[in-house]
Parts: sequence; C-alpha cells; structure tokens
Amino acid sequence: MRMVTRHDAPLDMGRRPTRFWMASGFFVLVCARPVAGQVFELRGGSSSLFDAHGASVEFHEHNYFGRVDIGSVNEPRLGLFLGFRYRGINWGLGDQTIPFVLPTDLFDRSYYFVGRGLSASRKDGRSNLLIFGGATSTSFTTPFLNVAQPDQGAGLVFYERQISASVRFSSYDLFSSRQTSIQSLEWKARKDLRLAVSSGIGNNQAYWVSSLDFDRNWILLQGSYGRAGDNFRRIRVDTPLVAETSRENIRLTLVPLENLRFVMGRQNFLCPLATQACQTRATVNSLGVSASAGGFNFHGSFFDSSNQAGTSKASSLGIRRRLNGRIDAGVEYLRVRPSVGGTTQTVVTTIREILTRRLSLSQVVTHSGGQTSVAYGGSFTSNTLTLGVDYQTIFLPFAQQPTSPFKQFLTVNLRLQLPWDTQFNGTSDVDPLGNVRYTGYANTVLYRQHDGDGSSARKLSVYTNIVRGRVVDQNGEPIFGAALRVDGELVFTNSQGMFFVRRKKPKELRLEALLDQFMFPGVYRPVLVPRTVRAAPEETNEMNEVVIGRYP
Repeated sequence: MRMVTRHDAPLDMGRRPTRFWMASGFFVLVCARPVAGQVFELRGGSSSLFDAHGASVEFHEHNYFGRVDIGSVNEPRLGLFLGFRYRGINWGLGDQTIPFVLPTDLFDRSYYFVGRGLSASRKDGRSNLLIFGGATSTSFTTPFLNVAQPDQGAGLVFYERQISASVRFSSYDLFSSRQTSIQSLEWKARKDLRLAVSSGIGNNQAYWVSSLDFDRNWILLQGSYGRAGDNFRRIRVDTPLVAETSRENIRLTLVPLENLRFVMGRQNFLCPLATQACQTRATVNSLGVSASAGGFNFHGSFFDSSNQAGTSKASSLGIRRRLNGRIDAGVEYLRVRPSVGGTTQTVVTTIREILTRRLSLSQVVTHSGGQTSVAYGGSFTSNTLTLGVDYQTIFLPFAQQPTSPFKQFLTVNLRLQLPWDTQFNGTSDVDPLGNVRYTGYANTVLYRQHDGDGSSARKLSVYTNIVRGRVVDQNGEPIFGAALRVDGELVFTNSQGMFFVRRKKPKELRLEALLDQFMFPGVYRPVLVPRTVRAAPEETNEMNEVVIGRYP
C-alpha cells in the first residue's frame, strides 16, 4: 500500500561534497545545447509527507532527458539525473527507480527501490538485462522534489530470458552488505493457467514461494504459498514501506452473473519495519459480495485480521442508488469487534447532489456511540479552478488495538490555473498507516525552439489541449491511485479520482487501465473504460468517466 512515483533525482554518489554536484548540475544546465523541441518543466512547493521544501527543473529533448532538484529535507539537498541512449543501450546516471517484481507476485506488482549510480539496460525479443552499480537510497519523493539519502554501496544484475513460448527464467542478484539472490521460473501451462516459483535469499534471509494464477470467464483463482524469515526484504532500504506476502495467500473471485460478484481471500503480510506503528506480521481473512438490481447497488464485506497486538473482526454492509440522475444516496453499516476494548457500530449516510456539470455537493452523516455528526463536501470543476472536498473510509489492517481499523478521513484536492501558464496544486492524502499528509506545489512549462535561420525563439506556454477524466468504482466513489496509460504516458489519479494530460494538438488518444499498477491493493475489474479519449482545448473539452469495479 503505497504510492508509485518516479525518482529521477539526486546524484551525489555516496558522501561526496554537495558543492561538487552543484557545480556538476550547473555545468549540465549551462552546456546543454538548446535544440529544437527542448522542453523545461519547472516545479516548486512544500510537503508535510517528508517535511520537504524545494524546486526542480526537468528537461526533455529527443536524445536525452534529465532532472535537477534543489531543496531541503531536514538539510539542504541537491538532486541530478540524466538519461540517454547510446549504441542500443539505455543509460541512466543518478537516482533512478528500479522495479523488483517477481513472477510470483500476484497481489501487488509494484515493488521497487531507488538506486543512486550508473545503470545500463538492454532488451531484445527474448531477453532483458539490467546492470547497476552505485548505492541503495532512502528516497524522499513529492510531486515537486525528488531527492534521496544514499545508504549502502550496491551492485545488481537483473536478467530475464524467454526459454520457450511458455517458459521464462528470471534471475535477480544484488550484492551489498546483505545479499539478495532470487531465481524464478514461470510456466504458462495454458492460456488461462500460469504457474511460477521463486527461491533464494533476500537480506540474508531464506525465501521461497510458489504461485498459481487461473483466470477463466467467471472464475479467477490466485494463490501462493511461501516462507520468509521475519527480517526478509528483497532489498534493505527504509523506503518505500512495503508489506511482503508470506505463508499461504489466496484470493477467489466468482462472477456467476454479470451483476453478482463474490470475493474470498486470505492474506499473510510481512511488514518490513517492526515499529510501534507497524507490527511484524498480520493476517487478514476477507469475504465480500457485490450485486446490482433494480437500480440499486449492494455490497457487503467481512474482515478478520490479527497481528501481534491482537485480533479484530470487522464487517461492512451498504446500499446505494442514483435518483433522477442527479442525486446519489447511500447508507453503510460498519461494525468492529476488537480483542481489546468494546465493540463499535457506525452508520454512515452519504448524499451527493449533482447540481450542474461542474458543481456537486455532498453530505456525510455519521452515527456512532450514540453521537451523530454531519460533514459537508463537494467538488467544482472549471478551466480555472478545480476544487474537491470529500470523506473516505479506509480499512487499515495494521491499526493498533483498541483503535478501530476503519478510519474516516477528509481529503482535499485543489487545482488553480494562474496567469503566465502557471498552475497551483494542493492535495491531502492518507498513507498506509492512516496518517494524513499534505502537499502544495506550483508548476509551469517552458519551450525552447530554434527557427530555421538558427536564431532562438522561446515560447512560454503550456499545451492548451487537455484530456481530463475521473475514475470511479461501481458505487460512484472516486478511486485514488488508479493507474492509466494515456497515449503511452503513465498517469495516476488523485484523491478525487481525477487525472489529466496535455497535448500539443487536438486528437484522439488511446486509453488503457493498468489494473496491476494501482497504488492500493485490491481486486479491480474494468466496467467502463473508453478505448480512446480526445485531447481538446480546455474551454471545450469534456470530462471522461472511467468505471472500475473495486472489491475487497
């Protein structure tokens, strides 16, 4: 449960003095030859996520791209990244995100770490090779600043090879103060059946796991079984905070009818940081059902979770319906019975009124423990201003007893288009441990072009054609952290389920929902995903709606 973001940031290669890299960054910016089509993106802001403040400039050109970050995360920091292609090899210099996904990862395929150093990768039709040398890093990432603190020297070799049409071999070897060497074999037995096994060591801890993935029409069965030591990690870093799966894990999804779905599961989590806020291991058993009939949407879920602090049983029942196309009303009942403390029962009633195409209002009435509270929210969307205020209820399996694992949070999303093609963004998010974080930043884009006679011309404006959309679940609730690919560009939705991209010319763009890259774990199925969306001027573009089924 975490965010997946780019880390094209700082390069100071160990403990070398910061002034050296300040000089290097200045040299790159001064000596970079301004060529046709060169693009600069400027960002700056502040975030409570890592107590970070700073700014960055990202530059793109046909043959290379890079980024320079200057800011403060407890102390002044400078970031630098440069990527280019030379003789068929992709080179990267600086802080870079390195995926570490095993074929046996069925429930979360977004594992990664940040490395600082030099990388070289090459891919052909049958094999894929990545070599890296440098250091692992503790990353600090915000939408406006990407920096990292180097940790330990490390080198790695990741290699994949398609042995036959149905068999693929993968090797993941990392050399540091603690070693990781995991070998995997994947077999696609049939079109609907995939088997895999991974084994080796991670952080000097033995590890092995086998998995089965069966997907046929109305039944989806995913299961794995493995063993890992309490201190197992794929790589020893403090961030990102990722829960590994261990022991038995299974998820069965049944769809006997188009409007009826059952989901049953059992998952064992191994938390990489054993702190007061995150227990070492947790087990979650779940059962969920969702159905729709006569314009009503029904859902019910049951959770039975346990960790070192105790156990907790939680259930949720809800019903929702849209009335007259403008009013969306729903009622949800939540019940939690922890092993420590008394049982709590909560009834949450939500009403959302769609007043116009741009304006909607919402009310949340909560009754719990003999007390009733009323909260108000809403959203407004225009070319100049987008503002959303809403409440979300999230289940947190690592919550400390006797605290209820159901938490309700106020989320805010703001986008303000300012003069001189500058945009301000403000958001509030919730991390996997239930902490509310705030981020505010501004950004603008500069274009540097050359006329045919060699004279330089600058166009200080952003692309005016935009694709704007909103991702919601089958109940009309926004999905935060949904991953989409628009015309080849990866984008994630904010806390209001909103996304947007800009393009130079108005045209049709291909849209894909990347269900296995969503930020938060769960069972997702496409309900309504347009194959194409149109980039159009801001004053005429429409809101595209994407519906993704979300289940426990």
